[in-house]
Amino acid sequence: MQERKKKIYNELFKQVCSKQYLAEKFSVTTKTIENAIKTCDDIIYSKKLGAYHFKDLMPSYISYQNYFDLFKDNLANPILKKDMIKSINGLGEDLNSIMVETKQLSDLSKKIIRLNIAINHNCVVKLSYKRGDELNRKIYYIRPNSIITAEYIYYLYLTYDKKDKNSGVEKRPFAFNGINDIEQVEYTKDSTFRINKIGNSFGTFEEANRQVTLKLTGRSANFFKREGLFNNPYYRFISEESNGDIEMIMTYNHKIEVIKLVQQWLPYIFIADNSSEAEEIIRGIEKHCQIFFDGVEV
Repeated sequence: MQERKKKIYNELFKQVCSKQYLAEKFSVTTKTIENAIKTCDDIIYSKKLGAYHFKDLMPSYISYQNYFDLFKDNLANPILKKDMIKSINGLGEDLNSIMVETKQLSDLSKKIIRLNIAINHNCVVKLSYKRGDELNRKIYYIRPNSIITAEYIYYLYLTYDKKDKNSGVEKRPFAFNGINDIEQVEYTKDSTFRINKIGNSFGTFEEANRQVTLKLTGRSANFFKREGLFNNPYYRFISEESNGDIEMIMTYNHKIEVIKLVQQWLPYIFIADNSSEAEEIIRGIEKHCQIFFDGVEV
């Protein structure tokens, strides 16, 4: 692929682009831009927008840099993530010039690319979404706002579009494994869709207003320190004792998040406050343990 075409793809990945913008960006004439795009079957011109955008929200190619930027947050270990970013930046190679053919990517990658472009382009989309069996498949008209990943699962935060019966309502995240067809509906010029969020399947960090104090001992304390998990906005380091035990505050949306974490690390983590919410979480853990042992034959 010619270098100019690569640069056009990279710009369109971020936003819709007018001929004049691209011409000024690359110091060429608008005619040169038109000629370069003529050979790109997946780029079209919109008279409504006065700009170019990708056909069907899916480019034939995506630069390695854009691809990496999309998926780098799915590295569970924050230290490894920093190491990977450092090593790639140290290659001395322009990653924007390395193009990945999108037809070879997985369905999940294609969904993420499509919806990320819809966010960048302020494009209303029609989603087919299912919960459980096929009978629960529904159609929604949405304005995608943000894509996040939590524990290897991708989620889409969105607002229902005016074409949807739930118009204007913000929706808790849709899991990508429930998203099927993604169809562009219309490009808008009246608002910016992107809203940067940090969250999980229960909500965003900004929405989280519950906190509980936890004490980490032994293996759990070592793990949280070694893996750099106090860089996570949900975990706030408070203090460390001489024996290595750590006290931290966990911010959460739903008590099941705390129950899951404590159960995962029993007996190396426990709740260290006596609030009514903490007592409720402890009862939930005790109930789960009782159910487990009642079902185990000794």
